[in-house]
Amino acid sequence: MDSDLFINPGASTSLGEFRVSGQAPYKLDLSWPKHPELFTGRVFAVAVDHIASRVYVAQRGDDIPKVLVFNIDGDLVQAWTNTSSIEEPHGIFLANATSDPTVWITDVGNGPFGHTVKQYSPSGKLLQVLGTPGKAGSSLSPLQFDQPAEVFVHSSGEIYIVDGDGGTNNRLLKLSKDLQVLWMHGEAGSGLAQFSIPHSVCVDGSQRVWVADRGNKRIQVFNSITGDWLGSWGSCFKEDSPYSVSV
Repeated sequence: MDSDLFINPGASTSLGEFRVSGQAPYKLDLSWPKHPELFTGRVFAVAVDHIASRVYVAQRGDDIPKVLVFNIDGDLVQAWTNTSSIEEPHGIFLANATSDPTVWITDVGNGPFGHTVKQYSPSGKLLQVLGTPGKAGSSLSPLQFDQPAEVFVHSSGEIYIVDGDGGTNNRLLKLSKDLQVLWMHGEAGSGLAQFSIPHSVCVDGSQRVWVADRGNKRIQVFNSITGDWLGSWGSCFKEDSPYSVSV
């Protein structure tokens, strides 16, 4: 089976796709969504529920719904209007779509609800908060974040978080289903397993964790079980930095 690795190259207006072989499987649909004027804020993240055919879009701005939900055809089906607990969404992830879907959002705001990772129901009900709301920090007990960029929730319930969208931290954490820290890489720098603005994270089916190390203009790869560093890839990022990665 071919492997597809999709990377958002930051300042570039296009999506980079790196494929082992075969033709590019996607093309840009300029007619989606049907009413782009519904985006009244700055769009920052998107997640897709392929089972329910729903697209969740997170946006920033004052006095606006922080999440808009569309169907696959581009029609608006829901707006999260009661989202006072979301300040500045940065990343969004759809977990457990086949059984009990929930929506995870990283919040980089500096107000009373910021520096957190939050779990919501598909309708926008707040279910739980990871981190210490309103308090940036590096503590693991209690767990604190400083501008967490993105979250990936595995089907096992294990959680991967890149923490450091310009804040004090530059780290990758793996949490167990009961929110215990299993392993962490957390040192700023350009060496192996060091980061400069870890901006995006995903896990593939071969027990590999992929991290977009934005400030260092590279992708780093780790073993999802042990946390061991497996390698890095930066030869294609001469000008633009990788802002997001998806496998």
